[in-house]
Amino acid sequence: MASVQVTKGQQRAAVEAPEGQTLLQAIQSAGISTSFPCGGNGRCGKCKVYAQGALSPVEEQERTRLSAEELESGVRLACYARVQGDCAVQLIERAADAVIENAYFGWEGALEPTYEEGYGAAVDIGTTTVAAQLFRSAEKRPVAVLGELNRQQTYGGDVISRIVYCNEQTVRPLSGLIRTQLGDMLLDLCRQAAVAPRDVRRIVVTGNTTMLYILCGIEPAPLAVAPFTMEHGFGGVFDLGLPGFSGVPCYLPGCASAYIGADITCSVLASGMAGQSGNILLVDAGTNGEMVLSSGGVLRCCSTAAGPAFEGAGISCGGNASLGAVDSVRYRDGAFTYTTIGGAPANKLCGSGLIDAVAAMLEAGLINRKGKLKTAGDFFLGESEVFVSQKDIRQLQLAKAAIRAGMDTLIHESGLGYDDMDQIILCGGFGSYLRPVSAERIGLIPPGFAGKASAIGNAAGNGAGQILQSEQKLASAAAIVQRMETIELATNPYFHDRYIEAMLF
Repeated sequence: MASVQVTKGQQRAAVEAPEGQTLLQAIQSAGISTSFPCGGNGRCGKCKVYAQGALSPVEEQERTRLSAEELESGVRLACYARVQGDCAVQLIERAADAVIENAYFGWEGALEPTYEEGYGAAVDIGTTTVAAQLFRSAEKRPVAVLGELNRQQTYGGDVISRIVYCNEQTVRPLSGLIRTQLGDMLLDLCRQAAVAPRDVRRIVVTGNTTMLYILCGIEPAPLAVAPFTMEHGFGGVFDLGLPGFSGVPCYLPGCASAYIGADITCSVLASGMAGQSGNILLVDAGTNGEMVLSSGGVLRCCSTAAGPAFEGAGISCGGNASLGAVDSVRYRDGAFTYTTIGGAPANKLCGSGLIDAVAAMLEAGLINRKGKLKTAGDFFLGESEVFVSQKDIRQLQLAKAAIRAGMDTLIHESGLGYDDMDQIILCGGFGSYLRPVSAERIGLIPPGFAGKASAIGNAAGNGAGQILQSEQKLASAAAIVQRMETIELATNPYFHDRYIEAMLF
């Protein structure tokens, strides 16, 4: 066994690792949270670390993903480099954590908490982020809010990567990790509000079906293979044994299917679309694109695997929405301009920036309808080192085609056309920052939809808060699940035809 010293800022840990183990596995054992988008499958090139000591030589596949300067300074890819003896690893700190959408918005109806006097908490476990709110029984507005990156990112940036890990190592490590994180976050919320943890009477936890399976310690393998069986639909109270809150009842809203989870149930509730007339489309565009169309009293829903491009994974200069990320790009009067988060020097492209950049490049005639980049080499934004490559454009085409084909299929299956649609609601962290006009320009949303679009932020978290604070909303959420009809896209020929067509700009 070799000793591996792992450092990230002020955090330090030492672990024992067998010879031949990857640095990524050693980092995971150390329990220091960081993001490895592809879960160690050697695809994203985002697991760069500084490493020294007894390590395996740099092989060709790793060498092609690192610059000469990086190799010279001791940078390695954690999923390729293997332990051969005592070594040290320094994780490369990002400028800031991701911008986590956790804004509260009001709701109509009586305040009738689902717990006795005291406090309650509402948590949304997203694949990328976790957002939590603490409520007092006498108020609709939370008294404290908190957002963090999901600590499971160390094991992959999407649900499939995490399911694969569970298949190989059982669900226990990831289940313990998320329970510990929720316990830590709830204690932090209590400290913010000067509330004793014992005064928290009830917790509502929402998330996609995979996240809830992992939270409850249920092996998620059936969710990822045909016929995509969901054996546990939730919609009840569980004792999750969260550290510091053992015995506190936790309500998990119902899921409609393996890929239409409680987060979508809560989003539909928070949007109010289930009680409105007209034809309304709700879209949560992320690694997994979930969408619901309300028409004629029916809620038709589907899920499509868009991949992680919208969150920056697999993109040359891609990254999360943090300090220095290019978040908007414009083309006016023959010139490109851009903005970054926090006004810091540009260091990467987040999802909204990528969509804006490609839309601007289309306007400038630098990309043709098939997605071919007309410039010689990569396209750089101004004097920055941030660029868009031909590969990046292809990745965006794949992601946007999946979302667009899902929308078109729901509209088709409802017997409607584009002109029949009254409203499109964008939710989730990514949807909050997406510019509808750019989304329409690249074909992510249908023509004419930009003027019908509105963003409502973290609808899943807000829906969870409503369920916590209202018996009537709790009943409404259960009724929403019963009204949902899932359209299976994998076997839908219309979806497959539209997917190919939607690749075009």
